[in-house]
Amino acid sequence: MKKIDMHGHLGYWPFALPNCGTADSLVRLCERYDIERLAASSSLALNYDMEAGNAEMAEAAREHERLLMYAYVNPNFIARSCAEMDRYLPEEFAVGCKIHTSYSATPTSAPRMHELVAEIAGRTSLVKVHPGDAADLGQWARAYPDLNIIVAHSFGSNYPAAVELAVAHPNIYLDFCCSHAGRGKVRYALERCGAGQIVFGSDMDLLDPAFTMAVFVGANLSDEERRAVYYDNGARLLGILPTGG
Repeated sequence: MKKIDMHGHLGYWPFALPNCGTADSLVRLCERYDIERLAASSSLALNYDMEAGNAEMAEAAREHERLLMYAYVNPNFIARSCAEMDRYLPEEFAVGCKIHTSYSATPTSAPRMHELVAEIAGRTSLVKVHPGDAADLGQWARAYPDLNIIVAHSFGSNYPAAVELAVAHPNIYLDFCCSHAGRGKVRYALERCGAGQIVFGSDMDLLDPAFTMAVFVGANLSDEERRAVYYDNGARLLGILPTGG
């Protein structure tokens, strides 16, 4: 089945990951697992250099049609983040923004984070947040109803809080990629908020997409649920005509 992957990264990580870290590696995994589009951010941008990393991600997206770009933005540098959004978001390959609260050392409750989200909401309809506080994300969802918010990793072991966010807010989407399977969480989400607010995200190539795919296989998705999660929900967020193929 075709898939749209809403959680990937371009670049290297401080782990022993052979044959990883390049655009070619991402494309190879997309081809292996029938992933039509991958929305990714730059690990260099997240970890060290926002501008250089975003430029690297943009170059890869220009070269490879399968790759789409989250512009990484940092609440410690509001003006520079706005410049990055204005530089990349008009591009066809740029689909939204990525925030990382841990790497920026800025919780979602911080005033400068709220300021950044207001700037994001004025420029795009999609942001992926990792990690975050449920109360703050709920506040953003209410304040900016046209901003779709992907909760990266669905708060991990605290996934019930992420699920309740999705129940309360139609513009909250859940991404269940993880480094530990957490048996039962996907089925719990399906029964509480339904398949329409769950997107497929693999965290490639930090992780192999097979891991997250196995989590969904273990949840015994129906054909309709599988089409929604693997393709249609991501297609809707990206403005791609859903096919469910």
